[in-house]
Amino acid sequence: MISPSLFTTARCPECVTALTPRPPGATCPSCRRVFDGSHGYLDLRPIAAFAEQTKYLDDALHIDARHETVAPPLLGSKIRNDQLRRFLALAPGDRVVDLGCGSGRTMIWNRDTGASFTGIDISAFFSRDALESCDLLLGDLRKLPLADKAFTKAW
Repeated sequence: MISPSLFTTARCPECVTALTPRPPGATCPSCRRVFDGSHGYLDLRPIAAFAEQTKYLDDALHIDARHETVAPPLLGSKIRNDQLRRFLALAPGDRVVDLGCGSGRTMIWNRDTGASFTGIDISAFFSRDALESCDLLLGDLRKLPLADKAFTKAW
């Protein structure tokens, strides 16, 4: 999902300028770069890629399409999520960023809190639920394309 509120926080990864919505994506009014949003997420990867990459970019890792659906948290996942909820005390009005969100499952598990969620990951293997209900960015955490102080909570 690319909501209008995403444009209050998203920034150009090259020049840190606020983006202008241009369906299906956005443009940077300063450097004129165009960002794709046609897949349900905004692609804000920097032009220069870092040499180190993650195994999660490998298509073969996702061949079974497990990332496409989100199951309820069980066992260790439930314990971690319960701890996260207690620690952050998510509430309506919170703007939360999930740094390295993967499929987006943790945001999905916490939708009932009333907080709004933005997820960012270098790999675009997002679940259908996350694509439908959370703002998602494809980007590199080492060159974070987000405004300073835009979120009340993060994990």
